[in-house]
Amino acid sequence: MKKTKDKPNTVGRTLYYFWQEIWRYKWYCLGILITTPLVVFVRAVLAPLIFAELINRAAEGDIPVGELWQTLLPIGLGFVAVYLVSSAVIEKFRLWLCWKMEIKAMYDLATSCFDHLSEQSMQFHNDRFGGSLVSQTGKFVHAFERLIDVTTWDILPFVSFLVFVLIVLFAQVPLFAVILIAFVVIYGSIAIISYVRVGNLNEAEAKAETKQSGQLADSIANIMSVKSYGREEHERRRYAGVASATFNASRGLMRAMLKRDVAFSLVYVGIIAVMVIFLIGGPGWFGITIGTMVLIVTYSQNILGELWSINHILQGLNRVFGDAHEMTLILDTPKAVRDVRGAKGLKVGDGVVSFEGIDYQHPESKTALFSDFSLEVKAGERVGLVGVSGSGKTTLTKLLLRFADVSGGAIKIDGVDIREVTQVSLRENIAYVPQETALFHRTIAENIAYGKPNASEGEVQLAAQLANAEEFVAELPKGYDTLVGERGVKLSGGQRQRVAIARAILKDAPLLVLDEATSALDSESEALIQGALRNLMKGRTSIVIAHRLSTVASLDRIVVLKEGEIVEQGSHAKLLAASGEYSKMWNRQTGAFLEET
Repeated sequence: MKKTKDKPNTVGRTLYYFWQEIWRYKWYCLGILITTPLVVFVRAVLAPLIFAELINRAAEGDIPVGELWQTLLPIGLGFVAVYLVSSAVIEKFRLWLCWKMEIKAMYDLATSCFDHLSEQSMQFHNDRFGGSLVSQTGKFVHAFERLIDVTTWDILPFVSFLVFVLIVLFAQVPLFAVILIAFVVIYGSIAIISYVRVGNLNEAEAKAETKQSGQLADSIANIMSVKSYGREEHERRRYAGVASATFNASRGLMRAMLKRDVAFSLVYVGIIAVMVIFLIGGPGWFGITIGTMVLIVTYSQNILGELWSINHILQGLNRVFGDAHEMTLILDTPKAVRDVRGAKGLKVGDGVVSFEGIDYQHPESKTALFSDFSLEVKAGERVGLVGVSGSGKTTLTKLLLRFADVSGGAIKIDGVDIREVTQVSLRENIAYVPQETALFHRTIAENIAYGKPNASEGEVQLAAQLANAEEFVAELPKGYDTLVGERGVKLSGGQRQRVAIARAILKDAPLLVLDEATSALDSESEALIQGALRNLMKGRTSIVIAHRLSTVASLDRIVVLKEGEIVEQGSHAKLLAASGEYSKMWNRQTGAFLEET
């Protein structure tokens, strides 16, 4: 495979990951390595060898013609017995070994991919499509299966057959064996060189065809503009240009394939020519027996057929490494957020949250969002974060949850740097309701109990009541046993958010983070759960993000952020009296109504 700037060569790394599985199940591999040559020898090598030996003995008079049948019968029966054992026992055992190893290794690889993906940072997942990661995982796992299949059923049989044939021929007619080896090497070299060349031309043709299709679709989709501006000739020239590029790419591919096939044909002709020469020369020129001549014909024909498998092998390997490419890159991607060695579990006491001189810059941004930023949320304090989009509200909560790590300063809970505790224990102590709620394709009860798997049915229903979710759940055909669909698509946005709030209520964690938790609710529903949220926040350190300022008006303190800095903070009444940023935001949301009262 050609290494390019856009597509780094991952063959070595893919083999590294696959080799770990092969070594883990090395005894299965050893069994395959032993049984494959046995099966190949019995199926493709032994019968011609026995037949040739019988012909030699008959020709030399060792076996009288009248006794030929008596000699052939036990040999034939013996060969049939060996063949049956090979096919019914050894071959099935080889198949079992292959399947067993593939099943075990594919399970390991799938689990490893899942673990690696689940341990990556949120930034990693934000930069990628979830569906693409699922597809890449499946392709990587099945690439291993394909590699084992190609090796077991193509590469090993081909190599075994070639080695056995060359050993037999070298013992009886060494000159022919040497010439045959040379032709096989030439054929293999042509196949490898041409495969790279043809592969690149195939890719070029595919790109040209894609560009041609895109140009056609663009012109047809905008045919109104083309006609209204009288640009038919212009579009025709553009399409003719890309069509010409496709034509040239296809012609280049065709020429390369023809050259390859001509070279292959020359190798075939060479092998056949040498075979004919040895048949004509026979005993006179080369001192070979009739039986050996039979071996030359039989094995040469079989090798000619086997040479075609080189292309199949190359195509199979190319598919293996192509399918595994993307996931190999992902497996080589270091985890942006890691637990330090010896990290301990977090034990929350008072629940004081401190942002101490933190620095942070989004990976896709040229400037830092936070620079020496500090904020302390006291034990049991309810703090609201407000500000325009991009001011850093949500980023603060994600840094608290260690979805990303700060580049400077520290975030502490009860004086403990969150980087010194395990991520799992940190998040177990935080009930988090994100702005965009996504549910599992499971029942409503399972989704609510996700933060507390051992919750009773009564606890789940109580949490739903407090989140104002019970009413709509009761109207569903199966109630709490209703499947919500992928990412909760069967529920409305407000219903999904109420289920998420119920989940947070049931989790009963000492720290609470609400990121626009009521944004998808109508005013009536919001009013109904405000009391539940107030009860939920009692005795808990709470951080609430809201664009709808009525959500945070009753909190202990409101912090106004602007471009990653605190511009003002205080209670709702204090901030309104200050006539600053918060007052302007409040007036924009409610001013018109206040003026009428």
